[in-house]
Amino acid sequence: MEMILNENDLVVGAQFENGTIQDYIDERKTYGLVRIEEDTANWFLFNKQESDDELQELYKNILKEEHFIQDDFGEEIVVFNKQGSRNFDEFIKKIDAYLNDEMGSIF
Repeated sequence: MEMILNENDLVVGAQFENGTIQDYIDERKTYGLVRIEEDTANWFLFNKQESDDELQELYKNILKEEHFIQDDFGEEIVVFNKQGSRNFDEFIKKIDAYLNDEMGSIF
């Protein structure tokens, strides 16, 4: 996975063999996009105690739609607005790999 940096050398996404992942695609910087070939899904990290009000509201609205949540010890990876035939697990695997690579590059 090759990290994508912004003008300040901060990680804002990554490219991998058959797709990309971005941290934020909306003006409010609340959710990102993961693309695997032609299939896409939006995603964000959520923590019930630490997420701001805007993210709390988005989370509450997402629960009413088709979504997938993976709980990683209190921090949840939320995937929603899936377009295409891939299942949620494939998107979660890419997001997990990205987050693990991103954390590894910090240390």
